[in-house]
This record gives sequence, structure tokens and C-alpha cells, in this order.
Amino acid sequence: MLSLTPIQSVTSTALVFVVSLMGIFGLNNCILACFRKICSYPPSLIQKGMNGCIEWPFVTIQVATYNEGPTVARLLESCLKIDYPSDKFEIIVVDDSTDETLSILMEYEKQYYPKIRVIHRESRAGYKAGALNEALKNSRGEFILVLDADSVLKPDFLKKTIPLFLANRKLGFIQGRLKYLNKKKSWLTRTLAIVNDWFVYFLQSSLSKCGMIIGFMGHGGIFRREALDDVGGWATDTIAEDLDIAYRIQLKGWDALYFENASSLEEVPPSYYSAVIRFRRHFKGSVQNLMKHWRSIIRHRSLSLFKKIEALMQLAYSLVYPLGLICLALTITTYAIVPRNIIDEFWLSPAGFLSSSLLLVFFPQIAIMIAPIPSFIVALAVSAFILLFFPGFVKILGHEILGERGGIDVRAVFGLILIWYDNMLNCLFPIANILMGRKEEWVPTERIKKRNTYADKGGRKKEFALRLAASALITLLFINILLSNLSLNSFGILLPAISWLYSAYLVIRKR
Repeated sequence: MLSLTPIQSVTSTALVFVVSLMGIFGLNNCILACFRKICSYPPSLIQKGMNGCIEWPFVTIQVATYNEGPTVARLLESCLKIDYPSDKFEIIVVDDSTDETLSILMEYEKQYYPKIRVIHRESRAGYKAGALNEALKNSRGEFILVLDADSVLKPDFLKKTIPLFLANRKLGFIQGRLKYLNKKKSWLTRTLAIVNDWFVYFLQSSLSKCGMIIGFMGHGGIFRREALDDVGGWATDTIAEDLDIAYRIQLKGWDALYFENASSLEEVPPSYYSAVIRFRRHFKGSVQNLMKHWRSIIRHRSLSLFKKIEALMQLAYSLVYPLGLICLALTITTYAIVPRNIIDEFWLSPAGFLSSSLLLVFFPQIAIMIAPIPSFIVALAVSAFILLFFPGFVKILGHEILGERGGIDVRAVFGLILIWYDNMLNCLFPIANILMGRKEEWVPTERIKKRNTYADKGGRKKEFALRLAASALITLLFINILLSNLSLNSFGILLPAISWLYSAYLVIRKR
């Protein structure tokens, strides 16, 4: 039996360690998915809330806009049609635009003043957080509903959420469910909607039902004014002001609730490049908030150990992408220096099949990258078993995870794999900016009716070049393995390279 040299042992051990770290995040996601089914909101809260409203309090709807064009008209029209006493709400728009957006807003203000008030800022100081702080100074509402320019508010949103605040004086904010205006436009929008739903719908509802710290998604949420004042308003020291405000409010002792019965609609990014920009912003924002809040979370006296760990896990989740890149590098090194006989013998052993099975459950993207052969065999066997004995499970799985009534959306599944591998590259620029202490401009997400030329200046070419270079490098390293130490499992390292090549095409494509 062949033995490993010290350098082979170190490389293999490092790979196992990194994969195990990523497996912890995957296991945590599985646990939360189970909690979503097991746990439920306290019935007393919902019932008391829905029956306890006697007089409707005053609400301010706040919107921060920047070069949104005609999208804001759709937003304002939906706000004006809400099912709420007309003398009990106002709409304040803080606008930093340099295009026609301001003139559109001024027309609405002229027609509906003082119901709609527009505040125009000459500078983008503090970006969205700065704009919302400006809105807060000029708001009369006891409760503050925060929307984005692409939001479309469901008419019953306030009447479903306000009673819950009146039932619980400690409730600081409610995050409503986000649905999508353009989900069915293409396989890409369906995929992006699934990515959003995983974090916004599945994870947030699980965390909320279990009484753990939840995040705010940036819009479609309503705050108690007292809670915002208690934490000093919106902070401008992170690029994810929404996540920051949610953690600060809950660490201050206020409750938070994800309430899926109240919903608003938004757009998913209409192009892949705009999605990349948003992924990068979310990555940097979550890491910034982890660096900012980890001490407060650990020292918090009212949080249980489990809740502290979960709060840190949620802030740290984005770190799986640089870990994935390290895992890819270690996988390539392992397949290059460890004899293929040893590798193949392990993956075709009971221990290898067990390892690949666990990885398929906890982190399928990593499983098919480092061990495609046993992963394929296990997936084929499990699929055949399910189709033979539980044919209805496929439809249930498709509806629960992918939102498809007719079964699993295959293109969206491949889209999820592509996006996950691509995020291994998307994390590089934010990591570099954080390490070098660079401040990054808050770039708004592209809208259906208005292309975001602001983020287009040279950005597409850089992202395109990064993906081509990374794909070429992995391909060259694979050719080296192919010529010297070929194992069929080594073909898995080509998956990120193929994904990056296709994502390069999606980045450079305008729509």
C-alpha cells in the first residue's frame, strides 16, 4: 500500500480541513431548513395582533432614490393605493439623482403635496444610509416603512403589520416577504429569484420562528420609530446599512419578526453584470458587519450560546466563497501531487462514498468539484430510488426549493451552480478593498426600465478579463494533471473554469 509523503499529507489534510469548515455552513443551512418546518410563530402574537388594532397610527413611507427614472412612478402609484386611512400616512422621497428622476418626483409632489414630499440632496453623503437619515429627520410617523425605488407595495401591507407592533411593544421591526416582478422573464431571473428566496425567505423565516437574530433586506420592512431613534438611526460606516441596522436594533434588546403574510414586490437584476455588482456589495457588507458586531454578539448577556453562534454564522456565511477558492486550489494541488491510485482507491471506498454523500447533502457544489465520480453515482442511485418509490417528492421539492409547481427547473439548478462558482471570483475585489481599507461607492442595482450606466464604466471589461484569466489558469493546471497524474475525479476542477467562461459571456452581454 502506498504511503503519502509529508507534503502530500499536509496538502490532503488542509483540503479536508477547509471542506469540513464549509460543511459546517452547509449543515447549518440544513438545520435551519428543518427548523422552518418544525418551528412556528407564537399563535398568541399573531391572533392578538390581528384583533387588537383600534386606531391606526401614523406611518411614514421612506424611499431613497438615485437615477431611477420612470421606476419611481410605479412605486409612488402603488403607495398611493394602499389600504390604509389616507390621513394616517405620508410618503417622503430623498433623491440624489442627476437625471430625469427629480423632475418625475417633483410632478408627483406638486400633485399630491403634502402627502408626497421630495427632498433633493446635492451630494450623496452617506449614500442610502445618509438619505434615510435625512428622511427620518423630516418624518412624522410613529412607524417607518422603508421601500426601494423598484418596490411595488401590496395594498394590505400596513394593515397586516401594524397590528403586530401594537400587540408587542418590544417589536422593533418587521421584515415582510419579498416577491418578484420579473421572475419569469428568463432562466437567469428565475435563478436570481431562487438565490434571493434562499436568504430572504427560507433562512429569515427559520431564524425568526426560532427567535434568533434576523437581517433586514433593505426594503419591504417597517420599523418602530422609537427603535430607530434608540440606536441612533442609520449608520454610514458599512456598505450594508440594512444588515447593520437590523443587528444593532436586536442587540439593543428589541424584537424582530419576519412576517411572510405581508409582502411587497421587487425586481431581480435584469442582467448578470448587475447581479455581480450586487453580490459584491452584499459580500463586502456582510464581512464589514461581522467585523463590526462580532464582539457585541459574543459579549451579549441576553443571547444564548446557540443564538450567538447562529448570528455569527449568518454574518460569516459569505466567507464560504473565498473558502471555496482555497478549496479549489488545494484540490488542484492534491490531484497534481498525490498518486492517482491513492485518490481513486479512497473515493471508491465506503469511506469515500460516505464522504461524497455527506458533501452532496451539505455542499453539493464542492462535492461535484472534488469528487464528481462518487457524487454522480450517489446522486444517480438516490434519484432512481426517489423516482421509483416516491415519485411525488420531485414535485414537492421543485415547489418548495425552486418555486416550480411542475417539478424541478433544470436550467435554474445549473444557474445556481454557475452563480456559486462565480461568487468565488466575485469575493476577490471586496476582500482586496477591505484589506486595503478602501471605501467603495454604493452602486444602485440596475432596473428593468433603466440600465445602470453608472456602474458600467470599465467594469464589464474588468470582470470579463478576470473570468477569462481564471478559467485559462485552471485549464492549464488541469492539462498538467492530465499529462502526469490523471484521475477521472480530477475532471471536477474544470467545472469552475467552465462556469467562469460562461459567466464571462453573461457579464459582457448587455442584457
